[in-house]
Amino acid sequence: MTTIKESKKLIFILGALTAFGPISIDFYLPGFGDMANDLKVMPSQLQYTLTSFIFGLSLGQLIYGPLSDKWGRKGPLLFGIVLFSMTSFLIAFCSSLKALIILRFIQALGSCVGMVITRAIIRDHFHAKEVAKVFSLILLIMGVSPIFAPMLGSQLLQFFNWRVLFVCLGVYGVLAFLGTLFVVKESLKEPVAFKKSFLNYVDLFKDRQFMLASLITGTVMAAMFSYISSSSIVFMEIFQMSKNSYPLFFGLNAFGLIFASQVNVRLLNSYSINQILTGAINIFFINSLFLALVTAMNLNLYWFEFALFLVISCIGMILPNITAKALEFQKHRAGVASALMGGLQFLIGSLGTFISASFADYGVWSMVLSLMIFVTISFLLYTFGLKKYAASGISTSQL
Repeated sequence: MTTIKESKKLIFILGALTAFGPISIDFYLPGFGDMANDLKVMPSQLQYTLTSFIFGLSLGQLIYGPLSDKWGRKGPLLFGIVLFSMTSFLIAFCSSLKALIILRFIQALGSCVGMVITRAIIRDHFHAKEVAKVFSLILLIMGVSPIFAPMLGSQLLQFFNWRVLFVCLGVYGVLAFLGTLFVVKESLKEPVAFKKSFLNYVDLFKDRQFMLASLITGTVMAAMFSYISSSSIVFMEIFQMSKNSYPLFFGLNAFGLIFASQVNVRLLNSYSINQILTGAINIFFINSLFLALVTAMNLNLYWFEFALFLVISCIGMILPNITAKALEFQKHRAGVASALMGGLQFLIGSLGTFISASFADYGVWSMVLSLMIFVTISFLLYTFGLKKYAASGISTSQL
């Protein structure tokens, strides 16, 4: 097993790869208005480009998992990066919403390797508690994306049209390809036959700890995507923020998530993953109720942002630990486990964008209602499901 100190360069590259998904979402959010005008559609219709992208992230991970367990981590990883880069360049030439939705789906099939295979590589290299710490560090690296991506995108839109944003994503993919080629080493020790890989999916569905933890990662991501997909409409259309102000508020929430993830690293030195998860998910639920109260009372933007900040920050502490719980007993099938967890995560996550888009006529509530639904489900799944098994102190695959 590798130590974190020995793997700083590797962790940085894995963080950059994991950021494929977030940066592909956050970078173009400030351009929704310009894209809608250019493509002659309503801004709310562009939320379906997020839905198709997240659905692609979900499906693609289920494919790459078995491939990475059979042929290794590095080959499929490089293929996905190339697919991501090529599609990003093609999107810059889109002339219709339909073409954009389709290409975003294909782009996601490439970008998802930065999530599923990096998780498998991390599980290959580190022990369970170290995995939680590494995921917290990965969140720090990929968390820079929600802070700077909308700001950079907003600044580029001052001089160029929205198509340049996707050219930049293509260039980012080229740089990631070079970093992967020279830094990431093959970490798969024992290849698994395709038949066994797909049979592992069946076994994983029977593992209650894995399934409960994976479902919780999905509902937490759905809550976050409820916020992300409707944020530009809520802040810029309803609260009348400028293109320059919107990234500041979006970045502030991302900073809260990053800060919480780094607090989590420190807490793991003194507390168990189960103890931290229990506190974080309870606070997550309480903060969401506070957000609903602020919305119902029709308080001003700053109260709304404060409540939203509290909710989003909790995600930075929940995701690293719940991911570690899902992969805790899966070293022998890390690729497939990572794929199924990621597939469920983004399949459920896509519901967040779909529901918030469906509630578009309800103004601020389009975000809050969708977010509340998934926060509540996360709380119930953990409190009455995973927490019960975690307290037993054994792998639920043995039950």
